[in-house]
Amino acid sequence: MTLQTQLQQHKALNQQQMNEFIKFLIATDVDRDSKIKLLSAFSEKEITQVELTYISKSLIHSMYQVQPYIEGSMCVCGTGGDKSNSFNISTTVSFVIASAGIPVIKHGNKSVTSSSGSTDLLNAMQIKTSSVSETADAIKRHSLVFLSAIDTYPIMKEIQPIRKSLSHPTIFNITGPMINPFKLDYQVMGVYETANLEKIARTLADLGRKRAIVVHGANGMDEATLSGDNIIYEVNQRQELTSYTLNAQDLGLAYASNEALVGGTPEDNLEITKNILTGRDNSSKKDVVVLNAGLALYVAEKVNTIQAGVDKAKLLIESGKALAQYNQMGGKHYDYIR
Repeated sequence: MTLQTQLQQHKALNQQQMNEFIKFLIATDVDRDSKIKLLSAFSEKEITQVELTYISKSLIHSMYQVQPYIEGSMCVCGTGGDKSNSFNISTTVSFVIASAGIPVIKHGNKSVTSSSGSTDLLNAMQIKTSSVSETADAIKRHSLVFLSAIDTYPIMKEIQPIRKSLSHPTIFNITGPMINPFKLDYQVMGVYETANLEKIARTLADLGRKRAIVVHGANGMDEATLSGDNIIYEVNQRQELTSYTLNAQDLGLAYASNEALVGGTPEDNLEITKNILTGRDNSSKKDVVVLNAGLALYVAEKVNTIQAGVDKAKLLIESGKALAQYNQMGGKHYDYIR
């Protein structure tokens, strides 16, 4: 039975078949229409949790048989695909949490489904991405490094045009945030839809995360939002997987609609990030950064509660530490407004 037939019959793939699936998509001697047809068939069937682990490991091991490791390292990222066109929340969060001394290895990409992906924003910031070999030294200097998925996983150059040919998000929206080239201890991952939240959380545990949060933002965003109850799955190697809802208002943050978080071009989003970090913007855009940074600080064991994380995130911004973190990354220097 061919992979195409098996997928059309909605049958699960084993690890060997998943390896074949990836090889087919990146093969240079396979025509693009055949790749699109196969990826579309995979996208139309329900993925199992075991398959999600298989495909994540297949992608990782296509480049890194043994992943490099930096103790205490973390990534914060979302799947994309929510069509919210929000500003680059997780990239802004990275500066905040790195200023708390967390080694942040932010793995991102150019936009596939929005106006500005994380590497698009970094280009506007004039902040360079690093290579895997440069990462350890960069972390020692700055506690923060940005990696481009196209550089760390060159196979994505083959897959990205196929993804763009489909009108809907694919499995690579889910796996992209999970295949950081480094073996991470901590992660906060935003997911735009609810169907696979538990599967993603269990896969992050399979990939060795000590602690992680998988969050579906209220009203369908791939970040924790201010517009209602966010669904959380919390991974902790010391206990069973737990799930709960989290409302920003219970943490002292004001309600705001998801529309209030809309960004624009990379240049527009740079202005938003700059205004948050310099103290010029105290709107809902700052609050959503504080919320997501609070989750990250909690996951990385810098605080004992999410509320304490939110309080610490506010302080990191309002003390100018988050801006100092931004300024040391090599882009244009800004001053904090006190």
